[in-house]
Amino acid sequence: MNDNQGIDGFDELLDSIQHEMTSRVLENAAELGLKTARLTGLIIKEAKEWGVPKDLAEAMGADFWQLIMVNPDQPTGVAE
Repeated sequence: MNDNQGIDGFDELLDSIQHEMTSRVLENAAELGLKTARLTGLIIKEAKEWGVPKDLAEAMGADFWQLIMVNPDQPTGVAE
């Protein structure tokens, strides 16, 4: 076995690890998006059912979406 074969094998291993990590990141992002969409809809629905005006209920849902999807690094005040 020459040095190039070892390097090629190592590069293949790194490529495989990178591909796996990228796949997991995408899967996690998709799952977060789906869950956030469901919760946003639930916030709007529940708010309306409790008599919150439509515009305010939708603003509440938009605020939640913004907090989770657009500014995920902002503190939520929720204990993790």
